[in-house]
Amino acid sequence: MYDLNEVRAFVSVMETGSLKDSAQNLGVSKSTLSRRISHLEQALNQPLLRRQANRLFANEAGIKFLPFAKKMLHVADEGHKAVEELKEEICGSLIVYVHTTLVRGWFSGLMFNFLDEFPQVNIEVRTGNQLFQEVKSNDVCIWIGEIANEQLRTEKIGNLSQGLYASAGYLGRMGMLNHPNELNQYAWVDTLKSEQNDIVLEHETQGDVSFDLPKSRLTVDQYILHAEAIIQGKGVGLLPHYFADKHLKRHPEVFVACLPEWKGKSLPVYLQYPFGHLPKKMQALIQYLREEAKVFY
Repeated sequence: MYDLNEVRAFVSVMETGSLKDSAQNLGVSKSTLSRRISHLEQALNQPLLRRQANRLFANEAGIKFLPFAKKMLHVADEGHKAVEELKEEICGSLIVYVHTTLVRGWFSGLMFNFLDEFPQVNIEVRTGNQLFQEVKSNDVCIWIGEIANEQLRTEKIGNLSQGLYASAGYLGRMGMLNHPNELNQYAWVDTLKSEQNDIVLEHETQGDVSFDLPKSRLTVDQYILHAEAIIQGKGVGLLPHYFADKHLKRHPEVFVACLPEWKGKSLPVYLQYPFGHLPKKMQALIQYLREEAKVFY
């Protein structure tokens, strides 16, 4: 197998007849160019050039090898061009990792729209609450909360505000909440796995109120299961407003907002993708997700 740089050096010298001119054209030193031709001659096990009046000419072996050398360079250049064109085509496969909270009501719908718009793209979707540690060059992640994976570029694309919710039946038995200070009189739904020991509620004019989280006998890693505990009247709990609104559109009155002027700590929404130059298919998906994520602000 020949080194393409060595083949290109030989063809260039055949065209210019000068080491100096070819070195300038290729952007290398004369010594580097001479060394490349020598290596090529060693690989062929015979000389290719002869010198006459300070110019270089092909000998018989060089004359026979020249058309094959040009063909090799042409094929290599065409291959490189074909690969480069892939970067400009919106086609191919992508793997998208999505936080479970964003799947229903947001991601599922926009993915069908994206595939309709770009029919040559294939997408494999993986969901979960634990960020995947093994990532590949075609990976895009849409995540909520803290980011642990530093192998991908991280871009914040929105926030999920949170509010208090409870079932109408539970509030009918316990009475409506009037202030966060009354929460210690209500059961608290804290089924989501969390390292936090307290909860903070924020008000635009009244400041912040915090209280200790009671221990839960049940822990889950899905907001849909967390919401189910609230629906079944197990107490008051925090849910992202976006998630709750989508759920209420499908199942009206399964729960109601409590103290709507008080909000829990916002959850950041992140978009992650590889560093460096990205193929067109990934650029298209990332821009599409940025636009669709505006609903989170």
